[in-house]
Amino acid sequence: MSADSTAALVTEAIDQVLTHRERNCTDPSCARHAGTTDCPPITVSRSPGSVLGEAVAEAWHAAGGSRLDIPAGVVAALALWPQKSPGAEAADTIAAYIAAQPPRVLVRGLAESADFYWGLRPDLWTAARPLFDWTREDLNDTQLAGVRAVARAALRHGVLQHTGDTDPAERSRIDLLSWVITSLRHHHSRRSLGEYHTPPDISELLAAVLAADNGAGGNRRRGEWALEPAAGTGGLFRSAAQDLRRDGEDPAERGWIMLELDPLAAAGAAVNALVWELGPRAFVGCGDVLAQPDLAEDTLAKARDMARHRDDVMKLIGFAIATRTTDQLLDALTASR
Repeated sequence: MSADSTAALVTEAIDQVLTHRERNCTDPSCARHAGTTDCPPITVSRSPGSVLGEAVAEAWHAAGGSRLDIPAGVVAALALWPQKSPGAEAADTIAAYIAAQPPRVLVRGLAESADFYWGLRPDLWTAARPLFDWTREDLNDTQLAGVRAVARAALRHGVLQHTGDTDPAERSRIDLLSWVITSLRHHHSRRSLGEYHTPPDISELLAAVLAADNGAGGNRRRGEWALEPAAGTGGLFRSAAQDLRRDGEDPAERGWIMLELDPLAAAGAAVNALVWELGPRAFVGCGDVLAQPDLAEDTLAKARDMARHRDDVMKLIGFAIATRTTDQLLDALTASR
């Protein structure tokens, strides 16, 4: 990131913390003045991933949408919604709040849901950007209507029930983004990418076979790394992580490297790594492993660089906020004399 971009990021963060004035705000996406607290309950059910995916695709296409990144990004942002509760018991209340918001407020909320994770894992946040860059566009009315329709469809079919639990094992029961992306792609585009959804039973079987080959039954070594050169949205690693949990091991103690050619699928893998809580050594790289033999090493190196950059930016923000607060206090004291 350039110095100008860093300065802009710091300035934006300071403005959000210190200079927002609710009474003077005219931002149509500001939840403080344009949002609503009138949130009627909605009927929610924890549908299977295939049903949720089809509902999202139908809602998007019925609204006249054609892009894939927007509806997939809506579901991804909802999956990342930071408020979690035991058993996802708060999911219905949160779903009603989100569903009631005007479209531009909804888009801002979805963007902030994704941005929450920049400070935690800037590398995964960057890998996931193909799913969220649209939130920074000036969407037209058709696209805004589609965003709202998709959000409501995903909420009604239980996206927050799938991903709103405090227990990562519960959040890892299905590869929700794989179902959504697969449902959104029409048959020709899936075929041209060589991309098909791997059924969960097959993923679990493959994970079990791989675990057996590596010495299952307590012989697996903690701290080992796993590499998937054609990861898709990470379904195989989801099954492997669940297998580890059933054996009493924390997947976060392992290393996971997911490489994928398709940017949208790679973005889904990055989101899933956060939702499934694969841990601090879960990384996602996007590229052609045949043409880029060093892709895994490059992915790890970029992740380290992004973490250092994040730390530098946070220090700048903290210093700037402290300085600005001091200036405001001095101004107030001077004015009171």
